[in-house]
Amino acid sequence: MKKLTPPDPRCTFAVAAYLSVSAVFTRSPWIVAVLLILAFFTAVYVEVSLPRVFISLKRLWQLIIIVAVLQSVFSPSGDIWIQAGRVALLTSGGVTGGLVVLGRLAVLILGGSLFTVYSARKLIQGMIQMRLPYEVAYMVSIGVRFVPLMGEELQDSLTALALRGIEIKKLKMRRRLKVYTYLLLPMIAGSLSRARELTMSMEMRGFGAYSRRTSFYTLKLQRRDYVLLTITALLAILTAFIMITGSCAIK
Repeated sequence: MKKLTPPDPRCTFAVAAYLSVSAVFTRSPWIVAVLLILAFFTAVYVEVSLPRVFISLKRLWQLIIIVAVLQSVFSPSGDIWIQAGRVALLTSGGVTGGLVVLGRLAVLILGGSLFTVYSARKLIQGMIQMRLPYEVAYMVSIGVRFVPLMGEELQDSLTALALRGIEIKKLKMRRRLKVYTYLLLPMIAGSLSRARELTMSMEMRGFGAYSRRTSFYTLKLQRRDYVLLTITALLAILTAFIMITGSCAIK
C-alpha cells in the first residue's frame, strides 16, 4: 500500500494558525471541543505520532485541577460541588474552565505536532515561499533542531544520576532545584559553544552575502492542497462569525 504523503507545508502552517488562534481567543467550550476534534483528525490525516502527543497531554491533569479550583474560588459560577463554609472550592463553572484550558493546550500541542512529519528542508522552503525572510526561516529550523538536542542531553543527565543511585523525585524541593541547577549550567554552556561554532561556520560559507537566494528544491501546491486551504479559510470565517456573534456562548 502506497504511503500517503503529507500536504504542502504551507497548508499545514495555515491549518495550525487557524487552530491555534481560534483556540486561544475563544471562550466557548463547544468551539474548543470542535477545534480539538479537527486537530485530532488532521493529525491522523498527516500521520503524526499520536502516542507522543498523548504522553504530553497526560502530564497536564494537575494543571487542570489547579485551574478548576482557582476559578471555583475566585470566580465561582454554576453549581457548587464542594464547599468549605461559605467558600466554594469546586464548581461546575470551574471544572468547565479547567477543561477549556486542557482543550486549548491539546489543540496547541496537536497543532505543533503537525510539523513533525516534515523535514527541516521542507519547512524552510515552505516559509521562504510564504515570503518570509530566509534568515527567519533558518533561525526557526535551527531552533527546531536545538530544542530536541537539549532535551536529550537533560534526559541523559537524569539517567546518569539514576544509575548513580540518585532519585530526583525523592529529593526535597530545595535539593531538587539545586540538582537541576547543576544540570542546566553545562547544558547552557554547551548550547552557547554550539551556537558560536555554528555562527563561525555560517560566516565562512558567506551566509547573508546576497539579498536574494535561489532554491533548487521548490514546493508546488497540488489539488488537494487547494481544497485544504479552501476548507481552512471557510472554517476560519465560520469560527470568527460564531465568536463575534456569540452563538456558542454559555452563560
